[in-house]
Amino acid sequence: MTDCHPLLHRLARGALRNRALDFSTPPITLGKVTLLPHQVAAVHWLIRRINAFGGALLADPPGLGKTFVALAVAHAKATRPLVIAPASLRGHWGNAASQTGVDLDFVSTERLSAPAPLSLGSYGFVIIDEAHHLRTPSTRRHQRTASLCSSAEVLLLSATPIHNRASDLEHITTLFHLPITQTSARLLRRQLTLRRSLSLIQAADARCGENPAIPAVCFRRALCVRPRETPLADAILALPPLVDAQAEAHTLLLRGLLHALRSSEAAVRERIRRRIAVTLAIEHAALARVSPDRAVLRAFMSYGGDVQLAMPELLSRADATIDPRLAAAAVRQRQSLEALLPLLSGDSDVERSKVLRRLARWCAQPVVAFTQFNATSRAFYSHLRNHAGIALLGGTTAHITSGVIPRHEVIERLLDPRLRQRHDGVRLLITSDVLSEGLSLAGVATVVHLDLPWTAARVDQRVGRAARIGAPVPAVRVVRLPAGVPLQLHDALDRLVARKRRQMAVVDDAAPTDDAALIATLCAMVKRPVAPGVRNVWITMSSPRVAESVLIAIVRLGAGRCIVVLDDGGLRQARLKDWQALADGALCDTQRGSIATLRRALREYVADRELTQTFADVRDPRVHARRAADFRLTFADRVSHTADARVATASRQQLMLGAQRRDGDHTAVKNPRLDSAIRILAGVTIMPHSRHT
Repeated sequence: MTDCHPLLHRLARGALRNRALDFSTPPITLGKVTLLPHQVAAVHWLIRRINAFGGALLADPPGLGKTFVALAVAHAKATRPLVIAPASLRGHWGNAASQTGVDLDFVSTERLSAPAPLSLGSYGFVIIDEAHHLRTPSTRRHQRTASLCSSAEVLLLSATPIHNRASDLEHITTLFHLPITQTSARLLRRQLTLRRSLSLIQAADARCGENPAIPAVCFRRALCVRPRETPLADAILALPPLVDAQAEAHTLLLRGLLHALRSSEAAVRERIRRRIAVTLAIEHAALARVSPDRAVLRAFMSYGGDVQLAMPELLSRADATIDPRLAAAAVRQRQSLEALLPLLSGDSDVERSKVLRRLARWCAQPVVAFTQFNATSRAFYSHLRNHAGIALLGGTTAHITSGVIPRHEVIERLLDPRLRQRHDGVRLLITSDVLSEGLSLAGVATVVHLDLPWTAARVDQRVGRAARIGAPVPAVRVVRLPAGVPLQLHDALDRLVARKRRQMAVVDDAAPTDDAALIATLCAMVKRPVAPGVRNVWITMSSPRVAESVLIAIVRLGAGRCIVVLDDGGLRQARLKDWQALADGALCDTQRGSIATLRRALREYVADRELTQTFADVRDPRVHARRAADFRLTFADRVSHTADARVATASRQQLMLGAQRRDGDHTAVKNPRLDSAIRILAGVTIMPHSRHT
């Protein structure tokens, strides 16, 4: 029986490697960069998957150094890779390539979306950064990328591969040269996606002497801004549609205006002026009996409060099927939009800008305020531009009190402590989501959300710019500065973001947690009984990683097998610390008697499951209706829950008592379902280190 200890030790180390959490491998050095242990483990994990399947997805959170991991994989492949990433990350990849000494070619996702023809050679290895930009298969960029990856090995990088729905993950994994079917993508994504949380990496890093400094993320409550009673939201919802056939387009218009209102009055004012220009274009096109296509709508541009007119007859084709009521409907909608402009006083933006300035003065470390709308960032900066230490970062340039400076210079003035203390230093940076991807803001201690985007992934991208490896701050505070609008508008967006965050949980479920190889090996070991009539293998080990006795076993529950752990907290699945305890454990004297405890825990689990199913089957629909009617009454609802708890407790005790009587009476007929559920295939008992020192 003692020869099982080396086997279990190897299996535990294999389970850690399968999760890319075995940090005992030698370090990797590329040029001036030495990879951290968790990056080295990711490199080995990705190389194995790419060699086996032709591609893999690295979905670690922002700030863990995915760029250097990708370049290390390319160096191991000994090939010049093609990097596909947003244009704003061209300099980031260039700097990383110069530090590591890895040559690469770069093409932006915006270039792949352009209608101009694209001429690129053949590449054997393709790296796609921010791969969530390719989550829509019907776009030109996705089709061109799939063509480039058809004969190449692919490495996808994205901290937020899911933005709207779980199918986003399937769409980007089909960029490999695998069968382009949803079934194949769904079956392989668990083996092709590497997703490790910050806490998991820090726990695994405790095995080695080096622990990367990653600041903690602290979410603070929203800064108080008094909601203003304004009829603006109701007036937006009362906007007349153009025609009945465009109900969906009108709904999108209302949602866009309300979303801009949640950001700032400046953002909704800009949206309204754009829509006024669109209604003018539709009116002129309808009167000229031509189709109001995209070229006509683009020609009527809005500059401040003025609209540049155009001639639709020269931009579009004649269309005799245009509804004659369209011109009058456009006039009614434009008049309603113009009536909204006097309601936008801008007082809410002024009040919020003052709160933001006070926050920047209170904070000793840099502050970055994110927004989804350029109009919001410009409005806040216009109210604060006369104060020192405040900058505005756009897509190509940056603005400070003295004028325009390059983007990289304003970031240096924000992050470098020596430059920040000067008279022209930057303490507060106001920017849009152009800075929320790829770039590093290590050193920023406060992230302010001036508004919330449509997706939870974008929120995580904002925070991930500051919470990065090696950041010189112990924690990153995240606060919200909501607009002064009715709370119902914010609650609606919060529910939408929460729903999309639940969709992102699919990425965590896709993490490589398959223990099929471990189960198969242990089952094969059990098939060789150590004594006549003995089918269970029990090994007692001592590990410095556990303080109390822990029981690890492979059990059969129904038709499947799973690895379970029994400790003081009850029955649960195996975790990282369990595999580390097995990998570092030492064999000690064999101790028996744990099987009875495990059997009781399994009986309790089966009883709870059967009880839940029974209650779900026998519950009458009239009971649901009655409880829904009584939900408003707190006392009645509390009494109902108490009665359910008493019934559940009594039923559970009866099931447990019946199971114990069947086990005590050897002549009685046992329950086959319960007997198959608690059949023990193999087990390992880990004793506390304090008892075996």
